[in-house]
Amino acid sequence: SSLDFTDYILMIPGGMGTRKLVKDEVFLDHLKPLALNAEYILTICTGSILLARTGLLNDRNATTNKRVFVWTNNFPEVNWVREARWVQDGNIYTSSGVSAGMDMALGFVADQLGYNVAKKQSIEIEYEWKEDSTWDPFSKIYSSVK
Repeated sequence: SSLDFTDYILMIPGGMGTRKLVKDEVFLDHLKPLALNAEYILTICTGSILLARTGLLNDRNATTNKRVFVWTNNFPEVNWVREARWVQDGNIYTSSGVSAGMDMALGFVADQLGYNVAKKQSIEIEYEWKEDSTWDPFSKIYSSVK
């Protein structure tokens, strides 16, 4: 029997595992329908590269980890935003590095449940939330990575 998922959020993490998965056609063939049926998609770090491989980021704004921003050259159909902590385009949220993923997740909570809920959560987990999605000092640090 098949599982019937409705109204789910797909979160795609990045990290070292993406280096193999980006070439894994079986994985990508499973990822695409999951993404197509998700109400929201959130990517962290190089998880956006995996989503780009499915074609679902074409003609959308997105970002990824600045240390490997050169990977974006393989996906010219995506409007890559270099200077962004996270980017929201419709139902897709993409973030830069790992801590940017925390900021994006709180931004997503704010969009869905309100700023006060997100701010309260950031305080409860003792996290200093970077609330400005355009704040990105790492794009300058890694600016030599084309």
